[in-house]
Amino acid sequence: MPKRNGEAESNGQDHGIKTRIRGFVAQAVSIGLNISPSDLASKICKETGIKDERWARYTSVEIINKVNSELYHRTKKSERIMFIPHCLRNIKTCKAKIGEEGYRCAKCGGCVIQSIVEECERNNIRYFMVAGGSIVMKLIDKYQPKAVIGIGCYNELKMALEKTGERKLPAQVVLLSKDGCVNTEVDLTDVLEKLKD
Repeated sequence: MPKRNGEAESNGQDHGIKTRIRGFVAQAVSIGLNISPSDLASKICKETGIKDERWARYTSVEIINKVNSELYHRTKKSERIMFIPHCLRNIKTCKAKIGEEGYRCAKCGGCVIQSIVEECERNNIRYFMVAGGSIVMKLIDKYQPKAVIGIGCYNELKMALEKTGERKLPAQVVLLSKDGCVNTEVDLTDVLEKLKD
């Protein structure tokens, strides 16, 4: 599919901002956190000149990812669970069937979920396509993973990170690049990077 005008440029700018934020986060976490993640995110945004709320949220999430990174990477991929939000589906073309544990991707190629599911399968990572919230915790209770990876909007991820933190479950998360309740978007490169780690 051809890129819209400005999309390639925007993706390049986004990559540059992500790289800068990750560099600051890595440096800050390596010397030890003596302030809260939210205060650190504010400080990093100030130092990098970032004022956009989207990037402030991205920074907060990356701090948690970095803090959890070592424990997360110590787990076998087969002991991880991936949570994919069903809002990523293309609701006009999706052929996924819904069951007790969420949707099952039919691999129709209508959205990025097929690529995510195939990468999970290659890496022997159990995955679920769900709405989020309480079903995520039920699935965690049922399958008892050693680590979790998830995609979601900021509020869903924040809630999930609090719950997984209470259970001492290291998590890695990827923010949706466009949120909402339907036809959301995510940077597939970021997701595949987390799955391959």
